[in-house]
Amino acid sequence: MNGIYKIVPAVKDYAWGNEDFIADLLSIEKNGPMAEMWIGANRQGSAVVEETGRRLCDVLDEDPSFCGFTSENFPFLMKVLAIAHCLSIQCHPDAVQAKAGYAAEEEKRRTVDRKLWNYQDANQKAEMAYALTPMTAMCGFRPFEQARQMLKTAVPNLFEEYLSEIGIISGLFDKLYRMDPETLSFGEAELLKNADLLSEDVRTLVLELGDRYFGDPGVFSPLLMNIIHLKVGEAVYLKPRILHAYIYGNGVELMNNSDNVLRGGLTPKHVDLDELEKVMEPGTYIPRPMESVVDKGGKHFVCEGGFTLTVMENGSFVNSIPAPRILLCTRGEAKVNGELVLKRGECCIVGSGVDSVAVDATEATVFMSTSNN
Repeated sequence: MNGIYKIVPAVKDYAWGNEDFIADLLSIEKNGPMAEMWIGANRQGSAVVEETGRRLCDVLDEDPSFCGFTSENFPFLMKVLAIAHCLSIQCHPDAVQAKAGYAAEEEKRRTVDRKLWNYQDANQKAEMAYALTPMTAMCGFRPFEQARQMLKTAVPNLFEEYLSEIGIISGLFDKLYRMDPETLSFGEAELLKNADLLSEDVRTLVLELGDRYFGDPGVFSPLLMNIIHLKVGEAVYLKPRILHAYIYGNGVELMNNSDNVLRGGLTPKHVDLDELEKVMEPGTYIPRPMESVVDKGGKHFVCEGGFTLTVMENGSFVNSIPAPRILLCTRGEAKVNGELVLKRGECCIVGSGVDSVAVDATEATVFMSTSNN
């Protein structure tokens, strides 16, 4: 296997997806929610080599020399997200936590359904999201005093009886998440009644979550977590351990090649609160749009997690970054190394036998994912 090969992404139809964005991008028939496109070699959703119809993960395992990696150690996973409503609140382990957690669940993997595993693999999971349309997310805990004041305003009775003596943000999270169902429902009813006392973005999200997830402690999350709004072309980086939830919008996501997710509500899926609190960052984290570096290769969003997203738009670009390299065209029609044509929605992988990648994106937009290592 040599050179550059077109690949076809795997599509995930999670309930929180929208019906339009991915279907339009791939020029396929709309058929219910399409939440994610997976463009990589992860065995839970491997891309397929267009020419042969074989899964990319199998091809790389048979010929690791193509890009220097097998499916197991492939360094990143590229996705397109199409979000109609809030994903689960979640965080992901760092490298040490992932290795320890995966090892600790060896017996669990033999005896328990995969849906109940906390760790799908032994890899850390950092991630970034680039907004193709305006995107909104919750990222990291707010400053304690800010969260405390909002709770005191919106749920004065619940606050006075259960929360007033707590002095750290993770303590508020823990107390709300461990309340008995009756008390939690009482508190959420009070929150929804007083939602007009909160700022517009917090109020809007509280009402949406309360309508969809009443009885889930995640309904309180807009008071505990920062809300960030990304404009088109902006990106946010989420290092491991940061609690977060994407709310709506469409974007390109890039992450370590891992499916490790510790969930914290707003979902019917498995939640292990003890493990979540062991993994998550307990203090304040303020998210900010990422800075980028621009050169002849395009606009680069470099992530300390070990991967870089490069945007090539309305011009010609040359990159000599080592393999593996995965490219996705989201607008127009681009040409790669003078031969391979990528139309809107098409992807390719570039092997180690190709020293540099020249992209003619004169009237197109192309995203390239690469490893920093």
